[in-house]
Amino acid sequence: MTSNSFLTQHDTQPTRFSPLNWGVSGAVVILWVYFGFPELKGFAHLIQTLSSFNLILLAGAVTVLLIQCLRNREHWNLSIEPTFSRFPLVMMFGAAIASILSRWFLDLEQLSIIWFVIGTYGLMGLFCHSRAWKRGIPFMGAFAILVLLMALEFTDLGHLARTSIAEIVELLLKPFGVTAITSEDILVLSTGIAFVDIPCSGFKNIEIGSLFFIAASLLERKQMGRRWFLVGLANVALLITANVGRILVIVVLTFVMQQRTIAEILHVPLGLFGFITVCLVTLQLLRIVPRQGSATVTASSTGQRRSQPPAIRFRHAALSMSLLIGLVLIPHPAINTTIPATFRALQWPTPMHTQAIELSDFEQTFFARYPGVEAQKQRFAFNDIAGSMIVVASPTWQAHHAPELCFSSSGLEIDQMQKQSLTSHVTGRWLSFNHGQRQATYWFQSPQRTTDHYLDRVWSEITRHDPTWTMVSILFDQPVTSDNADVQAMLDEVHGAIAAAMT
Repeated sequence: MTSNSFLTQHDTQPTRFSPLNWGVSGAVVILWVYFGFPELKGFAHLIQTLSSFNLILLAGAVTVLLIQCLRNREHWNLSIEPTFSRFPLVMMFGAAIASILSRWFLDLEQLSIIWFVIGTYGLMGLFCHSRAWKRGIPFMGAFAILVLLMALEFTDLGHLARTSIAEIVELLLKPFGVTAITSEDILVLSTGIAFVDIPCSGFKNIEIGSLFFIAASLLERKQMGRRWFLVGLANVALLITANVGRILVIVVLTFVMQQRTIAEILHVPLGLFGFITVCLVTLQLLRIVPRQGSATVTASSTGQRRSQPPAIRFRHAALSMSLLIGLVLIPHPAINTTIPATFRALQWPTPMHTQAIELSDFEQTFFARYPGVEAQKQRFAFNDIAGSMIVVASPTWQAHHAPELCFSSSGLEIDQMQKQSLTSHVTGRWLSFNHGQRQATYWFQSPQRTTDHYLDRVWSEITRHDPTWTMVSILFDQPVTSDNADVQAMLDEVHGAIAAAMT
């Protein structure tokens, strides 16, 4: 049967626009939009963070997608009458359940956005031909990957991803006997600090490389199936590997071999070489992906939507709407935006003499961006030691940071940083500056425990185990050691005072 005869036959059997069809379709769509309203607000917030260039790229991608859908509208065979097919329903409700679980167990709205995008594509499968819908699944997967990459680059998730890359480099340095310790997106070595910032981390390469893969697939008319999706995953993995390798080479040249000039010369060429190499490898891998067929449109390939008997359609509609209503009624987790009121009346031990220091304009502006954050800055004297400290209680990890970044920006040169048990109750980090002339220490404290690791503190909040933390950062005025009796007594007193305030 030719495509013309198929279209003629299709036109002779118009879709029934009955009030029941309109009611069922409208109810399903409205319930789904209401269910995903938090994700829609999160996606709108993500759009607001994009630059003009990236907004143009996103708008162009959406335009191309719409044009392709219009050009191939006979393949989709859209209808107002929903067909409650098994696979679209599984994708839709599976993504909805995953979104609910991520809401309750992971404090990451970007992840819920991706699940909502996938579930929306499942919803589309109820109103179009099943075969055309299945062919679009890999493309929807690629779109979800791009949304994730955008979230990594333009939200706080990118900061966590750069921290993870720095930790991978730290692990790779250990077999070579190079001591390094990560803190946020930096590597602290005995010979200096390596910043794994946005240009160095290579997220631009990952984003552009993913766009290159999709563009090459469209130009080569590759069939978007299982092989295509696996090649896409391989492309992202190779881009990440290339960037980790580049950071490792730069760190070794700069801080191990002391060849800073060579490292600066190779920084950009290494990035370009890795990116071009991955693109060439991706093109070769695409050769194993078959091209799209050019067969004529027939009833068997894109034929009419299978009509379900009214009784079965009604039962499926009732079941689907009941499940959607049940999902909508599931409450959202409460957002913790407060801190214990007793923290404002923090009581220091009697042996410690303190004097409040006013926060700088930058610090006041920074902390004011996050509701529920309380920060105090003090000068202290405890027996024979003195110095300054800042404590920041916050229900969000964005208001915290690795204190060595502030120490470094204020002109202190880090000699050494190490994790150690400062007292029997406090596990933190001990730092030495300016050839041993100054020392500092810090830790992150929740009502349940303390940790020296910023990423550990972040992950504990993301997994909703410890929603509120206090960052404690102390800088001593004179050279001291971590085993000094006055230092240990003072740290114990500070830890106890904060623990009492938080509980």
